[in-house]
Amino acid sequence: MITRPFARGPVLIRNNKRKRNRIALLGGSFNPPHIGHAAICKWLIDRDIADEVWVVPCFVHPLGKKLAPFEHRLEMCKLALSKVRVPLRILDIEQKMGGKSWTLRTIEHLIKHHPEAEFCLITGGDIESEFESWQNFKRIKQLVEIIRIPRGKGSPIPNVSSTDIRSRIRMGLPYKNLVEIEIAVYVITKALYRDEE
Repeated sequence: MITRPFARGPVLIRNNKRKRNRIALLGGSFNPPHIGHAAICKWLIDRDIADEVWVVPCFVHPLGKKLAPFEHRLEMCKLALSKVRVPLRILDIEQKMGGKSWTLRTIEHLIKHHPEAEFCLITGGDIESEFESWQNFKRIKQLVEIIRIPRGKGSPIPNVSSTDIRSRIRMGLPYKNLVEIEIAVYVITKALYRDEE
C-alpha cells in the first residue's frame, strides 16, 4: 500500500492498480448536502481519479447520531447534485439493506453485486479521527482504495460543514450561500433542522 500526497489535494492510499471501471463511493449523512459535496464529485471526475461517483446516503448512523429522515436526505442529494455534470448515481442501497449503515457491509455488498468495478472510498479529513470506531477499518482498506480529502487551507473543496449549516438554520443565521437554492427551499418547506439536536 502506498500513501501519496497530492499538491493542494487529497491523500491517496493505493492498494491495487488502476482499472477501467473505477467507481468513487461518496458516503455520508448528507444532513444536509452542501456545495462541498458537489465540488467533491466534480473534482474527482475532472482529475480522472474516478470514472463515476456513487453517492451513498447513510440510512441509520452506526454511531447513533440523530439524522433527518432518510427520505428527506435522499431527495436533497438528488436536488443538490442535479446540476453536477459528471457521471453520478445516488443510491438508496443502505435503506434497502436496512439496519445500521456500516461502511464495510455496504462495500462488501457493492463488490458482490458489481464484480466488474474497482471501488474507492472517499473520506473527509474531518472524519479521520473516527476511523478507530469504524467496523473493521483494516478490512475496508484491504477491499478498497481510500482517498482522503482534507478540509481547510489548501483543499480544492469549499470548507463547508453540515453541522455548521444546521446550527445556522436553528439560530436563524444566513446559510443559503453554503447550499444550492433548491436545498434552502426544501429545508424551509419541510421545516427541517429547526429543533435542537
